[in-house]
Amino acid sequence: MIRKSLALLWVLPLISCQNANPQLAENTTPENSPENPTIIEQPLAADSTKTTEAKVELVFCLDATGSMSGLISTAKEKIWDIVTVMAQQQPAPEIRLGMVFYRDRGDDFITKTLQHTTSIDSIYTELLDMEASGGGDSPESVNQALWEAVNDLKWSESPNTYRSVFVVGDCPPHMDYNEQRYEQSCELANKKRITINTIKLGNSCRDAIPHFQKMAEATNGTYLHLDQNASDQIINTPYDDSIRKVSIKIDESRLYYGSKVEKEAMNSKKEMALELYDKASSNAAASRAKYNMSESGKKNIYGRKELIEDLKANKIALQDLKAEELPDELKDLSPEAQKIEILRLKKERSRLESELLRLSKKRDAFISEKRDADPDAQSFSKQIFRILQAQAADAGVII
Repeated sequence: MIRKSLALLWVLPLISCQNANPQLAENTTPENSPENPTIIEQPLAADSTKTTEAKVELVFCLDATGSMSGLISTAKEKIWDIVTVMAQQQPAPEIRLGMVFYRDRGDDFITKTLQHTTSIDSIYTELLDMEASGGGDSPESVNQALWEAVNDLKWSESPNTYRSVFVVGDCPPHMDYNEQRYEQSCELANKKRITINTIKLGNSCRDAIPHFQKMAEATNGTYLHLDQNASDQIINTPYDDSIRKVSIKIDESRLYYGSKVEKEAMNSKKEMALELYDKASSNAAASRAKYNMSESGKKNIYGRKELIEDLKANKIALQDLKAEELPDELKDLSPEAQKIEILRLKKERSRLESELLRLSKKRDAFISEKRDADPDAQSFSKQIFRILQAQAADAGVII
């Protein structure tokens, strides 16, 4: 069952959407202004719409007002676990994650949008910097956030793509603003074959419930009602610190080749990844390490033109690189010394990855043993896992 054809695997859950239309609507991007959302184009989000590789495009629309501190904290801890679930699929899909944070008019921003990308570190960096603030009243700018997620993000046109938006918040949308309403967003989502799932948090603002239900129903998505804090079980393990240390060494070992611009871009990505260790919890860092060791996660950790990985995959030959294309760490070495150093780095990379996999397995076993025997029905990540599994199962595939 796991090896069903890619087209069946990713397309069937989407064909069942109401009003599905094979023709994709054109994307439009509004001009930035105080009343329009801010589109943050993440670097290195390569457009691979013309390939046949299976893809997962997952976007979270998260309420970032003051009442959502629990949600934002849980997302910071659990987002790596969520993408890892999809990375377990075989053959491994390309996973692109995006986010739309929303508040309301009068707050310091209305929406803050992060284009979905395989560079999940870039999304996580923005998530770590996000704090719940503003709001204080109801409704919120849910309509604007959903419209931007569906209309403004660059969704793949590949037929082998599973596309999903999760709208998570506690307040209803403003229906009195002069803007595109969620009915229009849902109609466009069906045309683009995007499934909209909604999660209503808490027992206040109960007038939000019918709106959240309609958003999900319009695209054959799932509606959930969870507690205000989006509670989840976080289990720290004796292996987290060791995983963190090994993971840092792997990140530090990355060597990039190519033009000056290419090397600068990828080394900037490397620096950003290393900065995450000072911001993220040990638990989240360990979950990130597990994702990065999956086939899907390799694009996140290594990006493009990483010398050791490309040499291992026989994508390049060292002798074919010009002197200016070499990583700075190798430029001052003789050709023979370069070969010796590359061989050493390959062996060290393999050793570190093997150690990381060994520790991750021990961590998984520890978590499995300590996890509540009675599944927590309110667990935020577990509920999302179940939605993803159920929607994939519609195609006869078990994740």
